[in-house]
Amino acid sequence: MEIITVIFIVNATLLLLHEIESAYEKEWEILKLPGGITGFLLLHVPLVLVLFYGAVQIDTYSGAGLIIGIISGIGGMIPFLVHKIIVKRKEHFNTLVSNCIIYLNIVTGCGLTIISAARL
Repeated sequence: MEIITVIFIVNATLLLLHEIESAYEKEWEILKLPGGITGFLLLHVPLVLVLFYGAVQIDTYSGAGLIIGIISGIGGMIPFLVHKIIVKRKEHFNTLVSNCIIYLNIVTGCGLTIISAARL
């Protein structure tokens, strides 16, 4: 297994863990997203499918896999930007495990973005 695949899988796992916590925190209310829980869940169907497809493609360094790697890497940086800078709320996304997920996601997201872009 290639190192890019390992980083992709770790980044995707952290993203999915954050999204599980986002459902617990009712992120659709925090960010004022329409559709409530139904809209929130439907929004994640294509995201999860793309992550699974990317995991299959990135190991071969295919163009699609590398592009998904870049997008997923940037996605790994978004929880930090949203919850620690733009919509910072002390009562949400501020437990030890939440912070570990968010900060580790920055590391894997940056690494995945750089490695994927270099191979594209």
